[in-house]
Formats: sequence, C-alpha cells, structure tokens
Amino acid sequence: MPTLRALLLSELFPPAVGGSAVLFHGIYSRLADTDVLVLTDGPATPATPRERSGRLNVVTRPLATRRWGVVDPKGLWQHLRLAWHLRRLISRRQGLIHCARALPEGVAAMIAHAFGGPRYVCWAHGEDLASALTSRELTWLTKCVYRRATAALANSRNTATMLGALGVPETKIQIVHPAVDADRFHPHVDGRGVRERYAGPGDIVLLSVGRLQRRKGHDIAIQAIAALRTQLPNLRYVIAGDGEERSRLEQLAAELGVQDRVFFAGTVSDADLPAFYAACDIFLLPNRVDDGDIEGFGIVFLEAAASGKPVIGGDNGGVPEAVERDVTGLLVDGADVWAVAAAIADLATSEERRGRMGLAGRVRAHGCFSWQRAAAAVSELQRREASHA
Repeated sequence: MPTLRALLLSELFPPAVGGSAVLFHGIYSRLADTDVLVLTDGPATPATPRERSGRLNVVTRPLATRRWGVVDPKGLWQHLRLAWHLRRLISRRQGLIHCARALPEGVAAMIAHAFGGPRYVCWAHGEDLASALTSRELTWLTKCVYRRATAALANSRNTATMLGALGVPETKIQIVHPAVDADRFHPHVDGRGVRERYAGPGDIVLLSVGRLQRRKGHDIAIQAIAALRTQLPNLRYVIAGDGEERSRLEQLAAELGVQDRVFFAGTVSDADLPAFYAACDIFLLPNRVDDGDIEGFGIVFLEAAASGKPVIGGDNGGVPEAVERDVTGLLVDGADVWAVAAAIADLATSEERRGRMGLAGRVRAHGCFSWQRAAAAVSELQRREASHA
C-alpha cells in the first residue's frame, strides 16, 4: 500500500499553548502509516522543517489573522495566498488536508481544492462554530467550507449537534474526543513543591488551568471562594494560565478581600503542568456560555482526572462528555455562584468522596481517552478517504 500523506493546517501547534495545540499534537504525532506535514503559524520556513518527530514534520509561515471573511479584499487575498501555498506543499494525488477549523484554515483549503488541490477534512471544536454564528458572512462561509469538505471531525457530541444545525449531514460527521497522556498525568507525580508555594498544612487547594477568558468562569470561582471564607477558611485557589481577563480577576479578588487566598500562577510550562495537577485537591473550572462562547470539550478535565483529582465543571457545551456526572466530578451551573460554592464545599469537606471520584476519573481517563484511540480514529478516516481518491 502506498504511503499515506496528510497536511495538517493549523494556526495553533506546540510550542503554542492551549487545548487545540495539545489536541493536534496528540493525534497527528501518532498517526499510523501516514507521513504528516504540519503547516502552522510562525516565521516562514519554506525548506527546513522546524521539527522532525518520526513521520511528522513541521513547517511554518505567518498564518495568524483576524480577517476570516472574503468580503474584505485583504482577507480574500490572505486566503488566496495560503491556498496557493497549500497547492505547492501537497498535490491532489498525494493525500488529504486536515484543517484545524473551518475559519480561517478551511477557507484556504476550500479554495485550493476548487483549483485542483487535494480534498480536505475539517475539525470543529464548538467555540469556533459559536463565533461564526455572530456574523452572517462568517456563518455562510462556514457552511460553504463544511459543504465541500470530505468529512467534519467534531470534538464532542455537542459539537456534532452544532454542525448538524449548520446543515452538515450526519453521515459526514465523525466524533473524535480529545484525549490525555495518562502516563504523564498520573497520581504519583510529585507536586509537593508547587503545593508548598501556595498552601500550608491542612489547606484545600483548588486549581484552574486554562486561558483567562470569561467563559472559563474564574470570576464565579473567585466569588464562590469569597462566599465560603467563613465556612472554609482553609481554601486556596491557584489559577494557572494567562489572558485578557487577568487584570479584572485580580481586581475582583482584591475587592472581595480574598487576594490572600487566590493565586495567579501565570502561564505554566508544559513540563511543570503535571506537578500543578498533582498539587491540588480539587480541579475547578465552572465554565459557562458567555455571549454564545462555549467550552467545546475541555482537555484540562481529562488531565485532572488522569492525575486522580475530582473535578467541578460547568454543565454546558461538551464538558458533560469530559466529566462523568457525580462519578468523576460535579457538573454545576457555571453562572451560579452559590451552586459553585456548594460543589466546592461538598468536595472540600469529604476526603472520601474526593478520593473516590479521583480514582474513578483516573480509570476512565486511562481506559476511554487515550491518544492512541483518538489517533486510530483519524488514521481510519485517512485510509478510508485515500481509498476513494
């Protein structure tokens, strides 16, 4: 059988941080029988791959843009230039383009295909579809991309439902859940150094990991900590990550008088991340829908579960697929301070329940959400589409 080839087109790929970067590296570095070329954002490297890892090569060129539409001439020109570049990197006969999103990556792949380039498949994550629905032009363009795509890869059943609402046929949608490296995130990681940095003996440490965005619910978590200050004075809340909400969240913690209990760790390196999970007692991310912006799945919930930690998440988007309700964690209304506070109190006051949920999360993460399983699903799609070429 001839060697299969895939070109992953993604603005985000390690060393960029975030769930999408983790998702794509986790899957495409493990594809069986496929040579993968990753085209991602960075200074142009037309000849020398930035990274070689087995059958995966990475090349870069400037991709980052907020001009997702085609009505704006500058946006259209960017899509046309990228489409031309894709035609040079992979021919119609060589393989398949895998687009990180419909917008903007899928637009260039669609144009390249219209002018004789290879077929393409397109990922969907939930929040990207919600963003597209804020504009008639972007909604129309998103529908065009998926209509012409060979397949749509959804990160959750919730995202698959959103694709269906956009008119994507069910037969074209394949669900591929994100995964976790359960050998890297596990209960025996030494988190003592991190814990000693933020908490004392007898404290209960809560942890959030992720970009500081409104939909992540850090503000509600801080308000819940303040509401529990008398009942649970030993709570300590560590926020790992950075983003546009940081200054507002720091001000909120000061206004509520809990700045001595809320700690902003900033961006945590990939190497240090397992120790942060190991250091906490409860993982907390009470995400909510914010002006249509949703949490499509939440790899961080799997990382916490693999680390043997109980989780508290928002009961919306794809999170109920990452968290097994009342088994690996608690799902709450992420917009309700008192619901979040009650969930925190529930787990903070029961070491037995924390241990039981943490063990169940570890078993589920290890058994149901391996990168090998996710990569096998994408490999099967790659083989199937190659046979139809």
